[in-house]
Amino acid sequence: MTRCIEHNQTLNQLVAAYVKLVLAIGHHEPLYVDAYYGPAEWRVEAQAQGLSLVTLAEHSADLVLRLEQARHGLPCQSLRDRHHFLSKQLASVAVYLKRSMGQRLSFDAESQALYDTRAPEHSLSEFHEALARLDNLLPGEGSLTKRFDAYRSRFIVPADKVPEVFTAAVEQARLLTKRHIALPEGEQFRVEFVKDEIWTAYNWYQGDYTSLIQLNQDHPLHLERALELASHEGYPGHHVFNLLQEHELVRALGWWEYAIYPLYSPISFLSEGSANFGLTLLMSREERLSFEQQVLMPMAGIEGDLPHYHQVMEAYKALANLDTLVCKQLIDGEITAEEAARLLVDYALYTPEKAAQRVRFYLANRSYVINYHHGEASVGEYVTRKARDSAQAWKEFAALLARPRAASEIIR
Repeated sequence: MTRCIEHNQTLNQLVAAYVKLVLAIGHHEPLYVDAYYGPAEWRVEAQAQGLSLVTLAEHSADLVLRLEQARHGLPCQSLRDRHHFLSKQLASVAVYLKRSMGQRLSFDAESQALYDTRAPEHSLSEFHEALARLDNLLPGEGSLTKRFDAYRSRFIVPADKVPEVFTAAVEQARLLTKRHIALPEGEQFRVEFVKDEIWTAYNWYQGDYTSLIQLNQDHPLHLERALELASHEGYPGHHVFNLLQEHELVRALGWWEYAIYPLYSPISFLSEGSANFGLTLLMSREERLSFEQQVLMPMAGIEGDLPHYHQVMEAYKALANLDTLVCKQLIDGEITAEEAARLLVDYALYTPEKAAQRVRFYLANRSYVINYHHGEASVGEYVTRKARDSAQAWKEFAALLARPRAASEIIR
């Protein structure tokens, strides 16, 4: 026990240096620190020093060596797990610093270095079948992109109804999540509506079991997106992901490395993948249809053949990996931004405005896109592989959120 305490104290010292390093990088790259609720004096110290990226890279290299030295002889499995997580995170920090100073990696090399995995290879030809199915489901004149957009427009939530519809979706997601995961007393969120962002929605975790969920109003909210965004940003998605770590690791164990979230790091693979997968656990197809038909559609004043709409959207989801393919080709210089937008219109059936927004996201976040669809598939396969039934699936899922694992630990 004494050795465990001694080694834990050593790790605590390294963790403080790691957290201050990430905070200092955030002083140069504001988007890098997605959340922080650790000691306020660490943030003040990191900002007051005003260290250059070159100096931070030197500190990073030194910290990597010190952490490697601390790996030997760790007497407890919990400390070995802690060390492994910190090593993965710190390795990505070192690469991100090099990227910030001008080093360019290929899409695959960058995703491996930052997120501990690379996405499966894709080609445009593999999406032809999904497009053919959509073409059959949406007969009529004009291009498939225009027919798809016109059809989906019937299921747009009126702007003045969006707050009520989204809040209802979040509350239902929270209710269902609480049946399987014990949430801390006092956990809460607030919703804010914004414009001129490159994303559709965002969860800003504030600490104290509280989140700010922002919805971008640049594009309309389609009916099915209410539950998708509620589960992704809220329950059992990002909000639950963060609060469980605050409860189980930061408050219970004093592991401050989980109180900071460097966005471009391995933890994002699990964060985005679990947030995307959460709705599959939360509701069956029938339960989702029932809630949307009985609650959300009347609330939004929408009428239509919802089962057929979901059939169309399920076919559309088969195009999801096109997101990764187009981004990879853009980042690797195989296509221009204009060609990327055109591919999104022709193959992903985006409107030109939405395609332009997505290309801006690619250019800003680069290989981050692998965390969504590759992450969802990987988390889903992991949970399904380990679970005998739905109750066990929830236990495995909650365990992943409360003690995050890197991609290489969950991908078979």
